[in-house]
Parts: sequence; structure tokens; C-alpha cells
Amino acid sequence: MKKVLTYRGAVMTWECDSNRHMNVMYYINKFEYAGRQFDLSLQLMDEAKEHVGIVVLEQHIKYLKEVFEDDLLHIESSLLEIGNKAFKVLHEMYNSRTKELVSSMQATLVLFDKVNRKALPFPEARKAALLAALKGN
Repeated sequence: MKKVLTYRGAVMTWECDSNRHMNVMYYINKFEYAGRQFDLSLQLMDEAKEHVGIVVLEQHIKYLKEVFEDDLLHIESSLLEIGNKAFKVLHEMYNSRTKELVSSMQATLVLFDKVNRKALPFPEARKAALLAALKGN
């Protein structure tokens, strides 16, 4: 699947720590924004009704380059794989001026039944569309 632009923004003063670079909690925050946009682009939010959501099971973050106040950032996201219940995505954060990859996050997620507190299988039509998009890479 091709990459989708899912976030664009800047590093704000209050997001920086005593080392003068963006604090790790704000990387998570920006990846969360990207994830919500990516879920929308995959049309997963169509499945997420009042009692169904999307939850993260696992995430791995790599911090590759420091980013500082006023740096412009963007995130590109892609679907890596999809199973019966879980799917994996990759979010790549870039310095928009230098085009350097500054951080990446790979996450495993599931559709989640908020009432019964368990993972749900993907509806067959949505899974087939995502598999077709993934093979169209």
C-alpha cells in the first residue's frame, strides 16, 4: 500500500524538554493524530460505531534524529499487514524542511468491542478491500 500523508505540523515551545528537543510524549501525540487520520483513510472508522473502537496492542518507536522548537514535521503512514483481527501500520515522521526521517512507529492494532472488551474480526468486505489495497503496493 502506498504511503498516505496523515499529519503535518510544527514543534511547539511547550513540547520541548530540558534538552531543548521535542519530548517523547509529543512524538506519541503526533503519531496518535496520524493514526486517527490513517484509520479514516482506510475507512476503518466506518466500522467503529458507538460500541466498537480501535485499540493499540503493541507499538515500537525509533527516535532517529532530534527535532527542535519550530521544526516543521509531517508523517506518512502505510498499512503493513492485515489478519483476521489485527493489523499493522507504519508511521514515519519526517523533518519537512530537510526531508530526513526523524522517527518511526510500527503499531499493531485491532477492532475492539467496547462492551464485551475483546477484539473483533474484520468485516469480510472491509478486509477484502484492505488486502486488495495492500497487494496493490
